[in-house]
Amino acid sequence: MIKVLITKKLMPSDVSYIQERLDPNVQLVFPDNYDESGLITYAADADVLLGGFFSAPLFEACKQLQFAQIPWTGVDNLDFELLKNYKVKVCNSHSNAGVVAEHAVAMMMDAAKKLSYHDRQMRIGNWNRLFPNETNPVSPFSKQISGSKIGMIGFGAISKQIAKMLRGFDCSFEIFSRSGQIPQEFGSNFQGFEINEFTTRAKHLDFVFLGIPLTESTKGLIDKTYFEAMHHEAILINISRGQVIHEADLYDALKNKKIGGAAIDTWYQYPNPANPRVFPSKDFPFHELDNLILSPHRAGYVDSGFPHLDDAIANLNNLAQNKPLINVISLQNKY
Repeated sequence: MIKVLITKKLMPSDVSYIQERLDPNVQLVFPDNYDESGLITYAADADVLLGGFFSAPLFEACKQLQFAQIPWTGVDNLDFELLKNYKVKVCNSHSNAGVVAEHAVAMMMDAAKKLSYHDRQMRIGNWNRLFPNETNPVSPFSKQISGSKIGMIGFGAISKQIAKMLRGFDCSFEIFSRSGQIPQEFGSNFQGFEINEFTTRAKHLDFVFLGIPLTESTKGLIDKTYFEAMHHEAILINISRGQVIHEADLYDALKNKKIGGAAIDTWYQYPNPANPRVFPSKDFPFHELDNLILSPHRAGYVDSGFPHLDDAIANLNNLAQNKPLINVISLQNKY
């Protein structure tokens, strides 16, 4: 029997979703409490840790640990030095890539067509039309998507799904990644470049998607140099991590119309039980900008299931069935 110690309290709906799909030889183990001492009580015979909590004492207490499973994609909060010291194999989950991609495309459409802005204006009776001798703070004209030029910084699971969804609009794609390589399946309307080539090619791009992991090398990567290289009407879409964009430079680029707009799902400040209502930044009033679509880190939420758990379930079943694990994180690259 494979024993899986849950290290983060899950919602009952999550637990039911997992249990309904598990191999019969996989057993979930729920501690009495989820602090370090509570987890250590059950650690000795755990084959897998499922959740985001790790510590040296917990690893010391695990006598037969085979791997740790993160039931989400982002791993920027992991202590990679700790993992290296204990030689722990860690996997994450990319199975929500499709729904996150849908959200990214929806935000792109909203920003391009100004749907949220016009909705807000119509609710106060403003049709935002062009009349003689009247100026409009926001142009009533939308941005065309068909035939547009799409830039993607990072080409992981989510970006690949976005690209597949947008191919029907006859877009062309420039992909900026560590390798600069494009899988053959994506065809002739895709070009690959290394990330450091972005600023030399950005001026003709209409939309730019960010799909890179947050690491030491990508924190604040998208800064004023990138914004100055982009077209003044280009739209930036971020479903990566907020911190990959330099916060002050993003606000400056939007406030001073250095780019056309942005649509963002990940931010610089988040609510917590003690402070449940907060703006997305404590330093800059992003919420006052009309050329920005604000999304409350909602891309992975769908009412048809829990897709972020599917890869985690697959790996638990893979272990029980002696199959290879998927999405094993590189402790060297930290993603």
